[in-house]
Amino acid sequence: MHGSFLAAAIDLEATATMLIGSGLARIGRSLELSPQLDAATGCRDVDGLLQVARLLLITAPPEWLRLAVNRDVVTREYIPASDLDSLRWLEPNFDRLLIEAHDHAYSSAQTEWQKQIGDAAELFVLEALRYSGLNPVHVARISDVYGYDIEVLDPFTERIEVKAAGPRTARTFHLSRNEFDKSQQHGDEWRLLQVVFRSSAFIAEELDHSHIEGVYELDSRLLRRIVPPDSPRFLWEESALITPPKESWRHARLAFDPGFTIPGFDSA
Repeated sequence: MHGSFLAAAIDLEATATMLIGSGLARIGRSLELSPQLDAATGCRDVDGLLQVARLLLITAPPEWLRLAVNRDVVTREYIPASDLDSLRWLEPNFDRLLIEAHDHAYSSAQTEWQKQIGDAAELFVLEALRYSGLNPVHVARISDVYGYDIEVLDPFTERIEVKAAGPRTARTFHLSRNEFDKSQQHGDEWRLLQVVFRSSAFIAEELDHSHIEGVYELDSRLLRRIVPPDSPRFLWEESALITPPKESWRHARLAFDPGFTIPGFDSA
């Protein structure tokens, strides 16, 4: 809306408002920078710009940051083209800065985020079982001592551990020691179902069966073949990250109720 590029460049009201809103500045006798931003701007040349960029990404992360970074991998397809073009000056530090910003910005919220996704997966599995005429019990709501999330007793006993994943984490999951022990204790009654959500699920306001790419299944015997036994040189205590061979997974026979919906994930 400005008459020239220069006029837009020196209009700092929007920048000042953003800095105040993110806690990087406050209004005193003038606009006063936070200690963190003051230290970053104290650096010279390109290094100073990189420090400011890192701080801004940490304190005011763009909405796409959570999706674009997974562990130590940046998937640029999740970054809007306009933002990607605007940030290309960060090369060759672009990926590293995004990974650092993601780890810092979401480390405290990551557990809650993962819990939301896991809870959603459990609800979809529960509803699918009910839709098929079964009467499942959500035992994970009672206690985590069970070592699985859902129990079905009639017409035969099923003990189901539910895992959730997105497109990039499909067929990989964390398993607690208790879950593994219970899988071996209950044998053929125990199975693991992984609900793989489509990318669209993570920005949708409401979730339905169309946001699920598929549900995949593993049994307790396969876990026994994958997990090494305890030994003087190997002791698995709390949990492990497990990646079974792709061919080990089977498509689970679940039919979803087309009318079932739940609220979308809270990415705040």
